[in-house]
Amino acid sequence: MGDETLGKYSSPENSKKIFIAFFCLAFLILLVYSNTFHASWQFDDKPNIVNNGYLHLKDLNPESLFKTFFTNPADPWKTGNKLYRPIPCLTFALNWYFGENNVIGYHIVNLVIHSLTGFLLFLTILNLFQSPNLKHKFAENAFFIALLTATLWAIHPIQTQAVTYIVQRMTSMATLFYILSMFFYVKCRLSSSSLHRILFLLGSGLAFLFALGSKENTATLPVALLLVEVICFQDLTSQRTKRVFLWGSIAGGMLLIVLFVWLFIPDNSFSFIKGYNHRPFSLTERLLTEPRIVFFYLSLIFYPMPNRLSIEHDITLSTSLFQPLTTLPAILLTLVIIGIGFSQIRKRPLIALAILFFYLNHIIESTVIPLELIFEHRNYLPSLFLFLPVAAGFSKLLTYYQKRNKALRAVLAGFLALSIIAIGSGTYIRNRAWATEISLWKDAMVKAPKSARPLTNLAWQMAYVSDASKSQYDEALLLYEKALLLQKSRTRFNPIIMGNMAGIYFRKGEHPKAIELLEKALAVSPDYAKGRYDLIQILITLGRWNSASEHADYLLTKHADHEGYLNQKGLILLHQKRYEEAIEHLQKSLSIAPRFKTTLMGLGVALSLNGNYGKAEIVLRRAHQLPPGSMTALFGLIENSLRAGDIPRAMDYTDKLINTYNITAVKHQLKNLSNDHFVPPLSPELISQVIARLLAEKSKEFSEIQN
Repeated sequence: MGDETLGKYSSPENSKKIFIAFFCLAFLILLVYSNTFHASWQFDDKPNIVNNGYLHLKDLNPESLFKTFFTNPADPWKTGNKLYRPIPCLTFALNWYFGENNVIGYHIVNLVIHSLTGFLLFLTILNLFQSPNLKHKFAENAFFIALLTATLWAIHPIQTQAVTYIVQRMTSMATLFYILSMFFYVKCRLSSSSLHRILFLLGSGLAFLFALGSKENTATLPVALLLVEVICFQDLTSQRTKRVFLWGSIAGGMLLIVLFVWLFIPDNSFSFIKGYNHRPFSLTERLLTEPRIVFFYLSLIFYPMPNRLSIEHDITLSTSLFQPLTTLPAILLTLVIIGIGFSQIRKRPLIALAILFFYLNHIIESTVIPLELIFEHRNYLPSLFLFLPVAAGFSKLLTYYQKRNKALRAVLAGFLALSIIAIGSGTYIRNRAWATEISLWKDAMVKAPKSARPLTNLAWQMAYVSDASKSQYDEALLLYEKALLLQKSRTRFNPIIMGNMAGIYFRKGEHPKAIELLEKALAVSPDYAKGRYDLIQILITLGRWNSASEHADYLLTKHADHEGYLNQKGLILLHQKRYEEAIEHLQKSLSIAPRFKTTLMGLGVALSLNGNYGKAEIVLRRAHQLPPGSMTALFGLIENSLRAGDIPRAMDYTDKLINTYNITAVKHQLKNLSNDHFVPPLSPELISQVIARLLAEKSKEFSEIQN
């Protein structure tokens, strides 16, 4: 079996067939995804890539590359202290290095990953048909079945969320390495050469590590390999094999029970139970609801109309076994289907593999972990082998009617071709929705009318743009008001909506209404940090320093080492003339973020007003040296020199100011100093006097030249 099987498809003729298969598969994928190269950034793309400073590579130094492994999407401008999906994050960083925020490069990489995954699925199935339990049943039509399975999987509309949605490269890369690990494992089992077996096994292990480094749901791989081993390689008539499989299953089940019990302990740092505090459903409700959702996934896979696919779906929560009435039937039917999967391992191995692999790979994302209830991309990995029995059944029909009824065979072949065209067309049509953020959320609003998220995202797209009009603000507010009454994915969603509405009122200049909404939001969710931060910003705008200070203190009790909150508190203290306290907060902020220009400005002014003129100059010069320079920092340097009694140095900095910036811009900035509470307190009168003196001297020199 070994060496002969290893070389089964290595002859020039078969290698050519495999190359043609890859070309056809890649061509079909390119065809159905040809309208996605300019599809815009969407949803979670923003925090994970666009706004994630540690993925914005400026060079390819090892240190910079290594930092991408520890990115922190919860706080994108602050590196994390643990690995976060390092493999896809590294590829995002490389994409940024070569093309920054141009989406074309990201989509090209995503399509390459998808094409390679489809091709590896084809190769894996092709080699599985050489295993002891399958080769006598399917080897004759192995090539056709493998290629049809890979094609149906790769061009299916449900995969668009994992391919066109840029950040879901995490899912597609995880699946790529998952199937690569399976491929190497199958090659290892088919080879009789010890060296080949060792190399393939090492390759399988390495691919598994890369899969885990792409997304955590690939932890199921060892169980998937056990499935492949039992279904495809083990002699299931042997009592010894049955006993080993039985006791292995019992041991594995007990291990899982112990693991879950450990994860359920609230004091355990790895416990996910606390995550339910932020969800509008309990663990029990999630477990009751997910079987219905998995059946909905199956309906999308086998009835993939584009008008059924969406980034958001309305889900009725199961609150008991009989509410809604489909809950108990879904649970029972799930158990029956899984039972069928186990019962068919020997007689119908392809059905067993399709069923058990599908449910195995929904265990992590569709059971106890408090993730959102539904996302289509969660089917990318589980659906890998789902089309295998379909392809095998079709192959059997074509073979059966080859001699018995050629006309019917031609009809079946035509039906297959039309099905592939229809599925591919569905993918192309579905991809239109991903063209822009507005098109995606308008599509979702129609398909999920009970969900708040489409409305809130549409409202954001209308209101939070640089050239938003009053009518856009008003329309966005209406959408937000409707969203307050709809289904939410998080318990804190309403405060966030109120915070966004407050932002619109602030932009409209209706500060009291903005404050009222933020206070309501904080009454519902006191730890809503962004809402409190925004409230402080409004209070600073209005010069209400005492109220701003109280809210800033609350933020710092919860986030003592947040550089932004420390900087905000430092600015407030500076305007309250509590200079030493301001210096303390601003220095702490700088120790966390040393290149934060606004903090440097605040610290420089605080030091100057506290009489530390030498240190103030050093800090203000640092602020000015950060690109692209700072007119305000030069104002600070001029005033600091005046306070130090160093008139010549003040004149030097003033000369630099006049030579660097347009005098009209300088005049405009000086006028705004008194009214802009986000700028450290400077004296426009002092600075204006020096500028006027310098301009007078220059005018006098010019007059003397004329005379």
